[in-house]
Amino acid sequence: MKYLIRSIKYFAYLAIILCIFIVILSLFGVVGSTLDDIFKDGADSLWKIAVIIAIFAAIYPNLGFGRRKAFVPGAYDEIRLGVVDVMHDRGYVLEDENGENLKFRIQSPVMRLTRMFEDRITFTRAATGFELEGPVKDLVRIVSALETRFRQE
Repeated sequence: MKYLIRSIKYFAYLAIILCIFIVILSLFGVVGSTLDDIFKDGADSLWKIAVIIAIFAAIYPNLGFGRRKAFVPGAYDEIRLGVVDVMHDRGYVLEDENGENLKFRIQSPVMRLTRMFEDRITFTRAATGFELEGPVKDLVRIVSALETRFRQE
């Protein structure tokens, strides 16, 4: 269900961005002001564009969200504060703590809006540290920061 919601959000996001881009081009006179002037097939092009956007929106959640493991040695009580500090340095705030599992979200409302509120990072306790789930581009940076921080200590 989460995948479907993300796909719908990205479809709307991409469609809005495309519309804004076309309006700006039209206002500056780069393209015409009617659909026949803007697109080769006129209004018939709209459903083709919608299909292309739908394909991208259907694929992106599979590529943009994932799981990574972070090697963070130590007892939970010893490493918890360090994990929260690393996330705070990255602009995240602790949203929920359930046992040894943590959930963080981006603190800035503007950043949350630009990510369509798909900014949550979930830490699930594992034998060797944590398994993180969230946007892949953020996970790579966070895993690297965590492992660097706890390797030095």
